[in-house]
Amino acid sequence: MKVNVLLTNRFSPDDLGELKLGNCICAVIDTIRATSTIAAMLGCGGESVIIAADKKQAFELKALFKDHLLCGEVGGLAPKGFDCGNSPVEISNLGIKGKNFILMTTNGTQSIFKVSGCAEVFALSILNINHVLDCMIESALEKNCDILLLCSGEKGKIAYDDAYTAGLAVKYLLTRPFVFEFSDSAKIVMSASLSEISIPDALEKSTSARSLKAASPVSAGEDIAYVSFPNRFNVAPVVSKERIKSLPALKTCQKNSEQNVKLATGITRDKIYMEITQQTLFNCGTGKKKAPADKTFLFVLRDKKNNRTSNKS
Repeated sequence: MKVNVLLTNRFSPDDLGELKLGNCICAVIDTIRATSTIAAMLGCGGESVIIAADKKQAFELKALFKDHLLCGEVGGLAPKGFDCGNSPVEISNLGIKGKNFILMTTNGTQSIFKVSGCAEVFALSILNINHVLDCMIESALEKNCDILLLCSGEKGKIAYDDAYTAGLAVKYLLTRPFVFEFSDSAKIVMSASLSEISIPDALEKSTSARSLKAASPVSAGEDIAYVSFPNRFNVAPVVSKERIKSLPALKTCQKNSEQNVKLATGITRDKIYMEITQQTLFNCGTGKKKAPADKTFLFVLRDKKNNRTSNKS
């Protein structure tokens, strides 16, 4: 079983070489903070996390899924109109048992879209590192796949917090009773993790930590301390591609006069539904501007053990 590491999410097909995404079980890493926030959302009792590509789609999804908490950040701060930011500490302090979320971030959620062609995609952080890796190994053995660790990075550049976390993942894999073939990049990140004594100190060295402190100096320290706690949660957030028309909240979007009411924005539910179903982003890779609704998907994260949704197209 091969283990590969990509150091940023701005990779091109040429960067992949012989690596085939469709033959990989992938872990997306954005330690500060997206994948840590996802771990907190599901680890503290949340049910699901819908991933949005940008603010426009995030607000459209919120209009459809009114009971979902809209969370995320641009430049480290929650955009106006969002319910919460991208802070695992903030999320953990809310009563979120049974809640569902919409999440949009600058780097981490973009990585999920970038590797959507993988056989399976997980969200990995220090908070849930061992459990996610165990689930990935199980899936890789079952599907005869390799393992890929994708470090989200920051604005196309390597972020030390993500590379360091990938190194911790490689170290853990070495303790498992399986034969792995590690790429050079996997060996490099493992060397980085071996050079550090303290997880918080390692994360503090990253550009991600510096950017967070510049954007949110009051809460940055709390978040960095929180995401440094290994194996706080036994959750394995895994991405499922869910048909838009099959999602329960969309039962309210059937075309009839009673439900074709205007939202606070002045846009009808049906209009939002049609706009989202025609997004190329959710179009299963066909490249058509207007995909039929039955070929259109949202990317939703749920805990692996609770994920009963079929990924079949």
